[in-house]
Amino acid sequence: MGRFSFKQFRGTVYRATSYDTPLWVLPNRRPGRWNDPVDETIVQYCTLDAAAPLAEFVRHEDLREAADAAEARLSVWQLRLAEGAIVDLSSPERATAQEVDWDALVSDDWRACHELGREIAAAGGRGILGPCAALPGSLSLTIFGPRSEIRWAAEPRLAIQIPARAILRGAPGAGIVAGTRFFGVPYPAGVATPAVGHLLDR
Repeated sequence: MGRFSFKQFRGTVYRATSYDTPLWVLPNRRPGRWNDPVDETIVQYCTLDAAAPLAEFVRHEDLREAADAAEARLSVWQLRLAEGAIVDLSSPERATAQEVDWDALVSDDWRACHELGREIAAAGGRGILGPCAALPGSLSLTIFGPRSEIRWAAEPRLAIQIPARAILRGAPGAGIVAGTRFFGVPYPAGVATPAVGHLLDR
């Protein structure tokens, strides 16, 4: 039996973008927790709630004042997913069971996650469910590889197709800024993450 346990994810997730499409088909240009431009990786960063992608944006842009965040214009997208081979690292216990350091999953240093992402992809994994570093208590679902959007009511015919719809266009509010964990701020201990058993099948 391999180190990683793969599961099927079925559910709704969210993304925030500053452009008019929700998904990537080209390598990510900027480094992120699960992508390194040196590797020319393609990942889609999603979350299980609509606030978390906004927090990820203000954290990445270091918008620590509500007035600065108010200048941004983002689209929040809802995506309907059915993805296989997802590694569930959604709690410290699930991470430890797969020999993964929970603290590395929320660290400001992304090198351990880059290496872990390469290992998971090499083992056949298609994504990672783990903690959202920007909004403690929220969860992120990162999907490996290119994806393209189709109409919300349509059924995917290809593995890269995801039903998507825009649900919001605007700026992150003061509440988002206040709740965001910025770089240099420790991730709080003992934060509970949502139960995800209803979203995952073996």
